[in-house]
Amino acid sequence: MGWSMRHYLMDSGLQEVDRQIVADAFDVVLVNLTLRTLLSMSVEEGDGDLFHLRPELDMGQIQAQAVLNLQQVVDHILAAIPPGLPVFFVSLLEPPPQVAGVLGRNRQVSLYRMVRGLNDALEDHLAASPRGYYLEINDIRQYYGDASVYDGYLSHYTHNGLSPLSVQGEWIARDILERLEGAMRVLRAEDPVKLIITDLDNTLWRGVLAEEDEIVPWQHTEGWPLGYAEALLECKRRGILLAICSKNEEGPTRERFQQLWGQRLRLEDFCSVQINWQPKSQNIAQILRTTNILPDHALFIDDHPLEIEEVRRAFSRMRFLTGAPERWRHVLLYAPETQVARVSEESAHRTNSIQAKAVRELAAQSMDRDAWLQSLDLTLRFDRIVDAGHSRYARALELLNRTNQFNTTGQRWSDAELQDWLASGGWLLAARAEDRFTNHGLVALALLRDHGIEQVVLSCRVFSLGIESALLVEALRQMQESGHADFVGYFTATGRNDACRDFWPAHGFTQDAGSSLWRGSVVPDAPTWIRSEGG
Repeated sequence: MGWSMRHYLMDSGLQEVDRQIVADAFDVVLVNLTLRTLLSMSVEEGDGDLFHLRPELDMGQIQAQAVLNLQQVVDHILAAIPPGLPVFFVSLLEPPPQVAGVLGRNRQVSLYRMVRGLNDALEDHLAASPRGYYLEINDIRQYYGDASVYDGYLSHYTHNGLSPLSVQGEWIARDILERLEGAMRVLRAEDPVKLIITDLDNTLWRGVLAEEDEIVPWQHTEGWPLGYAEALLECKRRGILLAICSKNEEGPTRERFQQLWGQRLRLEDFCSVQINWQPKSQNIAQILRTTNILPDHALFIDDHPLEIEEVRRAFSRMRFLTGAPERWRHVLLYAPETQVARVSEESAHRTNSIQAKAVRELAAQSMDRDAWLQSLDLTLRFDRIVDAGHSRYARALELLNRTNQFNTTGQRWSDAELQDWLASGGWLLAARAEDRFTNHGLVALALLRDHGIEQVVLSCRVFSLGIESALLVEALRQMQESGHADFVGYFTATGRNDACRDFWPAHGFTQDAGSSLWRGSVVPDAPTWIRSEGG
């Protein structure tokens, strides 16, 4: 695959970890724990191979001890590897479920149950780690066939290895690396999908419902449509927005949607619903305006190639999915572009936030702007983040790497790079927003060091509310308190960040001729309609 790799062989106990692992030399660390060592640490007299045949031993007690030992070993390894370097732990290979015989209690009191429990504990423990990740490989091994690759059929299960003597073994090794590569793309937030726009007829259900005399729901949703709907809801859980674009009569189509899906999938799950006879490119333009999302980060799914082509002509950088609908579920669930490293608190509110934005804009039509802004009851709460241990660090990194339109430099950060920057004296000033319509979560971020505001980002969901101004005022105040009287900021045009082109001059900063540097010395007035807390 063209990867440059180095292999370190060590015991999976609590011995010293090889210190040759240097952050600058690697992108990622992949750890394969030794099951035999973990079990030997957990069983009397170090018998980690045949203990299950000693009836006097309590398997439940051994399982509990093994979990504690596993957690200790994981923490020991993470502590020894340089901060910021992502560390993936490969799942333990789970032995055949029939170890106790066809009639034995294989799922409840067995080696199979024990190793599955260790994998559960490994995944749970890593979920609480800011840089440790669980990498499942049992499904890859099972896909290619256990009998040809898993040496637990020929040797003993505690060896926990894959046979290198079969072509399937090579395929598995390749797929593990490809999965790792995809995981790294997710961590780096490379080309994320932020919005999925779906057609309805022959897309979210089988057939054209308007042509049916009688609708029998299961006939239209059974099979791939149900799997497709499941994938859409999972993407929504991850924080991806959903929208509908369909050529139909709106009223009857809404009724048929409810009749077909009931409470399994609701129109409220979609942040924008465009059902009419206009060209789909026009409706999608409206969806993009509502969500403030660039076409580059939108995916349009439609069964009809002509509709795909009509939209493609209008939005050449948009992504599209058509063809066999049976593969849509797999693409949506497993493509790196639709995955996130962590599902943040903000993910659950993203659809509500866009719907609240539409309500806000509707309310703005009936009053002047100043009165409208005052009516929002907008509150900001500030967090100072100085290391990866902060509870909002993961969301801050996500916002930093997923924001394009209001991003003063467009710089992307790996976890390691951001942690190194924090360790060098920088800090993050994060703003959480709430108004009378909804809780938006963490929506704005400034990267501060000494007297410099090195980068400012703002979520497109809260444009035009003055949040970026309140964030800047708080940042400058904090730097003043640290003894700085003059400030510098930076702007680099990326072709996609015109929304913040005037950010520095609008707040009294002046540009050094021919450079990306802006200078200021006066703290501007904070927006009067925003109440600020914390800092």
